[in-house]
Parts: sequence; structure tokens; C-alpha cells
Amino acid sequence: MISSTYGSLTDLRPIPSGADPMYMVIHTCPSCGYTGYDGAFKRKHLETALKERIHEQITPLMKNFSLTPKQKLLHEFPAPERQYEFAALIAQWEGDSLQSIGDLYLRAAWCCKDSKNPRKERLYRLKALEYFERAIELKEISVDDTAVYTYLIGELHRRVGEIGAANEWFDKVPAAIEGDLKQQWLVELATQQKTNPKEFIGRDKNPRS
Repeated sequence: MISSTYGSLTDLRPIPSGADPMYMVIHTCPSCGYTGYDGAFKRKHLETALKERIHEQITPLMKNFSLTPKQKLLHEFPAPERQYEFAALIAQWEGDSLQSIGDLYLRAAWCCKDSKNPRKERLYRLKALEYFERAIELKEISVDDTAVYTYLIGELHRRVGEIGAANEWFDKVPAAIEGDLKQQWLVELATQQKTNPKEFIGRDKNPRS
């Protein structure tokens, strides 16, 4: 399902015009705890080592949650942030990209923001930062996306109260765009978030929304 957006938050979370698809695309097996996006459940089999790690580290946690018959039928999980956390763990065990793991932790943080759990929101933002910074360091992120993630790292540092680190990353954005005028909006956004931070980006200001 594709949802059009009305701009985004300054941590680049899209603002949907209707129901947020973030809550519709992640699923958890109510028995073992295997978690992933829609396509993950089309796999015919999992590697034995992965099955063992899920059984040891995620399956026991499923006993702590009570699911309704409808939730079991739809492979839903009562705490979306835990779904994204489980998906991030599984992505780590499968050797997925640092960027994709960071994206999963960031979505967990967005879920916590919605449910008004600032402590866990901060923890997930810090996990996302850990993976995004490593991805930048190892040049794992594509050239086209480097400036976006450079800005995002700065914004995530700002949102967890690490202002010095935030400003260091914001200052890297002009060099990161490498003269690409289509990404000049990131330079302007970084300057704004460093000097006069705001919560929202209008649709006309963010070409990615």
C-alpha cells in the first residue's frame, strides 16, 4: 500500500495523508517471533543458524505477550517498536547492510514517539545512529544518499540531546552534497536545524517526500 504524504518531520519521517503504512508492512510470527516485511514471509526456508538464534533470543519473549485471535491470524504484534527491533536483530544475524539495520531501528523510534515512550525512543535513535555512522565510515551508503544520511545523523544526534555532535554532522552536509544543486535543500535544512530547529518540513521543501 502506498500512502501519499504531506511533507515530513525533520528526521525525514514521512507524514502520511492517511493510515501510516509503517504499521502495516511489518509482521511477526506469533509462534516463533520471526519478524520482517511482507516479502520476508515468502521465503521457503531459513538457515539453520538463523532459526537457532531466533529460537534462543526471540521466541522466549513471545510468551510475554498475549495476542488476540485476529492478531494471530494477521501476524500482528501488539508493540510495533518491538517488531522493528526483532527485524533489526534478524537483519544483523543475516548480515544485512548497516544502513538497512539502522533504518529498522529508526522506525522503532518513530513507533515509540507515537506511543509517547521517550526513553525507548531515545534508545532506538541511538541504535540507529550507531549503524548509520558505521555505514558512513565504511562507505556503505551510496553516493546519492550520503548527504541525506549525513544530515540525518546530525538530526538524530540533536534529537537525543547531543548538540555538539549534531552540529559537527550538520557542518559536513555542504561537502557531502558534492556540488549537487538538487541536494541544496539538505544544506539549508542542516543550517536551520543547527540554528533554529523545527519539527516539520513542507512537501515543497523535501523532494524525497
